[in-house]
Amino acid sequence: MKRFSGIAVFVLAAVFAATGTDTAAREKTVGMSFAYNEFSATFTMPVKDRETIMISANLDMSGVIPGDCLFPGVSANVAYLYEFAGITFPSGESMGFLAGPGAGVGYVRDTSGAYGAMVSLTGCIGFEYVFMVPVSISLTLEPCIGLHLSRDRFGYLSMGFYKAGLIYSLLPHLGIKYRF
Repeated sequence: MKRFSGIAVFVLAAVFAATGTDTAAREKTVGMSFAYNEFSATFTMPVKDRETIMISANLDMSGVIPGDCLFPGVSANVAYLYEFAGITFPSGESMGFLAGPGAGVGYVRDTSGAYGAMVSLTGCIGFEYVFMVPVSISLTLEPCIGLHLSRDRFGYLSMGFYKAGLIYSLLPHLGIKYRF
């Protein structure tokens, strides 16, 4: 059974490598992305054949949804995405698998409850399904490792690891985009 699963993985990898990738990477998109802790407005634009830049403006709802605070945090991310595999179906629809590094800045709430400035290294990995109409949907994971600078209860500046970014990075982002 292990030999069969290894052969199946090899065959699938060969199919993805051999297929053309006339998918998402060549068109500009604008859309929304939703996760448990975040609402995002996204814009992507092509750079090269299979590479895009994704810019997103985010509302960080980490403390708002559970009712711990009233106001969301704000952040912005930029990611350089590479389409490493894709497939075009006979119907003309296509699916691409994307991944890439990025960076983010913002004013957000951490797990301690303190609001403050945040700077982070981010990433994005997931897939995007492109329909025949100029609409696509995506499902991604967006890990975030960063630093959080805030004031403690005595008014002193404190810098620490941005824990909320890492905790909530395991939640998937569902996106819907308009292609033009």
